Amino acid sequence: MRKPAIPAITYMRGLCMLGVIGIHVGSYALANPTINIHLLGLLEIVSRFTVPAFFFLSAFGLFYHTSVEDDFSYSDFLRRRTQVVLYPYIVWTILYTAYNAVLAHNAWGLMPHVLGLTLLFGNGMYHLYFLVILLWFYTLMPLWRWALRSILKAPIVLMTILFFVQMAVNYWSSYMAGSVQFSQEWLQYIFSMRLNYFVGFYIWIFLLGGLLAERFDAMLEWIDAHGFGITVGFILSLVAMLGSYYYVMAEWGYTRLEAIYTVHQLSPQGLVYTGMGCIFFVWAFTVSSMSDIVETFWTELGNASYGIYLVHPFMLILLDKVLQIGGLGYTTTIVVLMYVSAVILSFGVTKGLETLPKQVRAYVLGK
Repeated sequence: MRKPAIPAITYMRGLCMLGVIGIHVGSYALANPTINIHLLGLLEIVSRFTVPAFFFLSAFGLFYHTSVEDDFSYSDFLRRRTQVVLYPYIVWTILYTAYNAVLAHNAWGLMPHVLGLTLLFGNGMYHLYFLVILLWFYTLMPLWRWALRSILKAPIVLMTILFFVQMAVNYWSSYMAGSVQFSQEWLQYIFSMRLNYFVGFYIWIFLLGGLLAERFDAMLEWIDAHGFGITVGFILSLVAMLGSYYYVMAEWGYTRLEAIYTVHQLSPQGLVYTGMGCIFFVWAFTVSSMSDIVETFWTELGNASYGIYLVHPFMLILLDKVLQIGGLGYTTTIVVLMYVSAVILSFGVTKGLETLPKQVRAYVLGK
């Protein structure tokens, strides 16, 4: 019997989608060298936990509905995931690659061998790499089921050990791996593209989502009993992120872009912030009382989050063109309006795509 959906998880998907759009709007805002650093901090730093949080949410959904204690058919699992993720990934990669080909007046990117490489590394557009990593997580699902069964025997100890191993791996890749050089050009390229495919950067947060799903009632009871501490921990982790962002600019003379590339989700602060953010918002959405309007907002946004994720870069491209035609720069007001417009347009387009015939919709939205 299929378990009932958990509203807090749906709401979190909507929240994380708002964060992802914020990060990408922030990239456009950087075109203005004098953009307000506090607004940029909101878009690029406060929103940072939302990218890895999607791995947390994906794992929660997988293990909540198919526990490690249940029978598991790997072939059936891959068949379903292929429909939900792989087909839309291929379709949207082709669409974004075709757009870039039209823009460049060059169809080289659509050549089979070039397109194949693009699909392998998620280079079709800046957001598609996430689906590549997700597909690798799916491919390695038997490994995660084994790992979670082992973790459930001593969750606190093993997840703590994994947390520090994760921090070490992420730190090395973020701040030390730049000195690694390979004599073979192809090997150097594969290594340089590691952020686009290597699941190793997100194992801890993925398994945290699985752990919460496996012991949801017990863990929610524990989180609820420690709500004040969870809230304080989340606030402190946010302060650490923003404090680091301001510090490297004020004390080390980093540019805004350099600060963002330093204080990100794979940094030590980012890892703590991601974990605290996921736990805090699951708890907050669970215990919060909402009006019907607010609940409908989060539900609709959460249910449409996958489609919004797929289409929103096209909406940002469209809005950027409108701003260029209007001769408008990325002021604080324009950036805020761009963000709101991108959310509304992406949601509207997603709802429109949901009306497509099922045979078409299955390849566009995976459902």
